Amino acid sequence: MQAFDCAIVGAGPAGMCAAIELARAGVQVAVLDRAPRAGGQIYRSAANSPVPDVAALGADYAAGAALISEFEQVNLTHFTGADAWHLGDDGRILFSHEGNTQELRCREMLLCPGAMERPMPIPGWTLPGVMTAGAAQVMLKSDAIVAEGAIFAGSGPLLYLIVAQYLRLGVPVTALVDTTPRQHYLDAAPHLLRALRHSGQLRKGLALLREIRTSGVAIHSVAERLKVVGDNKAEGLRFVAAGRQHEITADTVFLHHGVQPNLNMTRAMDLDHQWNSEQMCWQVSADDFGQSSIEHVSVAGDGAGIVGADGARAEGRLAALNILRRLGHLSRAERDQKAVKDLSVLSSIKSFRRFIDCLYRPTDALRLPRDPETLVCRCEEQSLDDLRKGFDQGAQDPNTLKALTRCGMGPCQGRQCGHVVAGLLAQWRDEHPETIGYYRLRSPQRLLTLDELSRYHTVQVEAAE
Repeated sequence: MQAFDCAIVGAGPAGMCAAIELARAGVQVAVLDRAPRAGGQIYRSAANSPVPDVAALGADYAAGAALISEFEQVNLTHFTGADAWHLGDDGRILFSHEGNTQELRCREMLLCPGAMERPMPIPGWTLPGVMTAGAAQVMLKSDAIVAEGAIFAGSGPLLYLIVAQYLRLGVPVTALVDTTPRQHYLDAAPHLLRALRHSGQLRKGLALLREIRTSGVAIHSVAERLKVVGDNKAEGLRFVAAGRQHEITADTVFLHHGVQPNLNMTRAMDLDHQWNSEQMCWQVSADDFGQSSIEHVSVAGDGAGIVGADGARAEGRLAALNILRRLGHLSRAERDQKAVKDLSVLSSIKSFRRFIDCLYRPTDALRLPRDPETLVCRCEEQSLDDLRKGFDQGAQDPNTLKALTRCGMGPCQGRQCGHVVAGLLAQWRDEHPETIGYYRLRSPQRLLTLDELSRYHTVQVEAAE
């Protein structure tokens, strides 16, 4: 079976930039992506937005349309609606596509799985009507659907961005409940000088906050002790701010507590990972060119560590340059020469990220549940109390706890509960999360039917012209 020179999983900013670089060098590239069109979460539907006033989504989003157009014009094989569920260290990829199981082989593999929102397991977070800020963006970008009169609670740039987008489109917002602790502003201050090198990003952030403040939306700062109220569905949010308790009525509550790399793909491949103490999450161990612990596997974008859209673009190009070197298209010296600009961009972005990561560092009060009845594993309906009982019975690590309680065995394969479980065990054992570890994941990475497996096809590489 003939192999592609490189297969890229994920067509967000990193995947698209890498694919463009490789295809223009004459490399046979296959790109697999779940979405019907390239763009990833950040540029979702940017080339064909259903939103009447696309300018309301911001200039950064609009810039994605040009990148998508450039990606769609280069010569490569693009599988849309493709869900990769097995990535082998032998270069074999199995994926679901149009109801069939497809197989392809590649010499080099680039993983760009992107980020996912960090769970915010406060009381009531699983009630109908409670969603993430990312879900609000998906609905808006994909179908121009909004939730009028919603409460937005949490902290971080994405939360402020979606609130501003709602306001620009004339969608009423009931309240912004900001949970950023006052101490975080003091902690971030020492990093401000270096962050000023990225003054454009700082100005954008300050403009968002100013836009929200002048809109008349009720803003509650330094909020804590959040609880979604309601019995069978969300009816509002209760919290403490400015020394007193508040309760605001709303049918929809959007939560956001930062983002973290989507680990299931890289964990299932058994790549080396390391704990990021600034972002409070696991990420792939990789060099400046995205080279992972497996020789022919590279990673780029937020799936390798949160860097944002501009950083993801740079990482995608850097990974492509290294793949071209490995395939014999570039010498090491040529690779290093071409990489200078993107390496400089990443260095600058990381200085800015230190400021952002410190300012919006996840707090234990919001990343780890405190109420015994709060669900941790939504798939298997395991509460904090259930997990504590499992721990008391001798489950000292995530995999043993999973075996004892089924936490992490559901359809999401631990995507929602993995970091929470590791954080709880670290707390209970009074040890560092890196000592605790993470779930042991295996293929398949999604639920499959025997009917789909019976329709098995291999992808043939078209001969170069």
